[in-house]
Amino acid sequence: MDTNHKKSKSGQAMVEFCIGLIALITVFAGIIQLGRMGIARMDARVEATGNASALSMTSSASSFRLIRPYLQKVTEGADGRSYSVDDRDLQGNADEVYDILVGPNQPALLNSYASGNILASLNDSVDMMGETGLVQSTASENNIPIMPIVRKLFFDQNTVDIDVTVWSVRTGDLY
Repeated sequence: MDTNHKKSKSGQAMVEFCIGLIALITVFAGIIQLGRMGIARMDARVEATGNASALSMTSSASSFRLIRPYLQKVTEGADGRSYSVDDRDLQGNADEVYDILVGPNQPALLNSYASGNILASLNDSVDMMGETGLVQSTASENNIPIMPIVRKLFFDQNTVDIDVTVWSVRTGDLY
């Protein structure tokens, strides 16, 4: 009777070990998958940021997109995440932005000292919006493979695509 009791206990330990091992492998696979996706997102962001930075230094007005009116802030959407697809833009006042950014520089006085300076030529918010703006760049990392164990438990697809959009301020003629 003593030997049967020992066999059942060793069998129970083996089952517990297998269940624990499966849980440990699942957690480890999830960490590896998140790492892969994080690296892909970082690569896409670096590419988009580099492209936006290069575009922001051009002097061609066709390389940027004016945002009218200015954005005051972005409110979170239903998913509760900042700067995600479902967020809403709260529009601001371009005249207020002009007063804060350009007004203290006294464009008329600056024009008498440095007539070629872009800030000196900005007489109102419409001029400012025409001379400044935002450039946009996007980048993607496509077909990031999902590990089978992660696919079974969390995702119902074989691959994931990551899209990144970056905005940068056009600085072409300002510096």
